Amino acid sequence: MKILLACIVAASVAIGCTTTTDPSTDAQKLTMIDLTQTPGFTWFVAETDRYVPDTTHVNRVKTSMAASPDKKVLIFVRPACSCRGTQRMFPQVMKTLMAAGVASDRIEIWSMKNTTDSQPYASLFTVSQLPSFFVVQNNLVTASMADDFATSYNEENADSLIANAVSR
Repeated sequence: MKILLACIVAASVAIGCTTTTDPSTDAQKLTMIDLTQTPGFTWFVAETDRYVPDTTHVNRVKTSMAASPDKKVLIFVRPACSCRGTQRMFPQVMKTLMAAGVASDRIEIWSMKNTTDSQPYASLFTVSQLPSFFVVQNNLVTASMADDFATSYNEENADSLIANAVSR
């Protein structure tokens, strides 16, 4: 009986000392290495391999980005989401940017669990849906693809949507 009581007291002390912490709610920056070499992101590799952006749109992206060396594309995505924006549009936009030769330091990919996660551009804009795509130049948002995604994305035209956004 004393042993049982001692075990209960020890378990109570151990449970009482255990602390739980909330998971981080900060957006996490992803790299192309993360996206192409992490086993959970095989969908990203498969979609970028499958998608062939139109060269007209690729050239528009290349020209627009070259003309404005301080322009960046910011992408906020929930990689664990199986929605079409994440699984289709995001890799298609990335494939178009890569085909246009946009340097990796001009593309920022932020992984978020929720739109309420803190992110480094909160003073410029609010992320209201995932994925979200923003074009920023001189600390100003020049374009957002949120409305385009909701109304114009048809599973194959991410190249024209990103070309329109970076051309503004």
